[in-house]
Amino acid sequence: MKNFLLTMLAVGCAVVLFLGNMHWKEETAVSVEDVESSNGGAQAAESGAPVEQETKSNADAEAILELAKNWPEDARLRLEERIAEGVSYKIAFVGSNALDSWAPLSKAAIEEAYGEEVVSVTLQGFDGTTADYTNENKAAELADLNADLVLLEPFTLADNGVIRIEDSLLHISNWIDAVQAENSDTVFMLQPSQPIHLAGYYLTQLDALEQFANEREIVYMDHWTAWPGTQEDALLGYLTDENLPNEEGARVWSEFVNGVFVGE
Repeated sequence: MKNFLLTMLAVGCAVVLFLGNMHWKEETAVSVEDVESSNGGAQAAESGAPVEQETKSNADAEAILELAKNWPEDARLRLEERIAEGVSYKIAFVGSNALDSWAPLSKAAIEEAYGEEVVSVTLQGFDGTTADYTNENKAAELADLNADLVLLEPFTLADNGVIRIEDSLLHISNWIDAVQAENSDTVFMLQPSQPIHLAGYYLTQLDALEQFANEREIVYMDHWTAWPGTQEDALLGYLTDENLPNEEGARVWSEFVNGVFVGE
């Protein structure tokens, strides 16, 4: 009888140990699955975050480049590089004292459209002739701006009757060469000064400027197409008594520039 009880006790202990071991294995398996499932989800989330962020960044870059669709191709490519680098693309508006009328409007519009951290605009106005600009070494100051793009209105109206067009073009060419010697990737664009009523030789000067731009393969932004003709009295409504753009002239000029720099 005693042996029988001991045998039954041993069997019972074995059964308890067996069942306990089976339960432990089941609990361990569930815990491992939970951990693996949790880690897998975390890893998926972690791996998905950069992809999602990269997709958004690419979409933002594409939207920005679409705004620049009217830019010269080399300028647009440089903008794409600047976006990838996270560096602001620098534009310089350079011109006569007429710059004070339209340029602040365009600066505000461009920086609002792109964000100043993406595209920033600097203004360099100058009251004088092309010879004065050269003699005062203003081209060196322009080079120091390290601009990616320069929109230049080269004082043609100030030169009218004072500086020969051949000499004006030589000055302009020297400035471009000097800036690009310091910053080879700088892109230049040219535009005329404001139109004036009943213009004479001034028209010949501007024809030569446009031809110069074509020969140098520089984009020539002819904003005169947005103004009344020089023979039309309506043009007087866009100019002050000093032949500077008034509020209406500034609006027309800036809207033309905005149409180029903020593609529509």
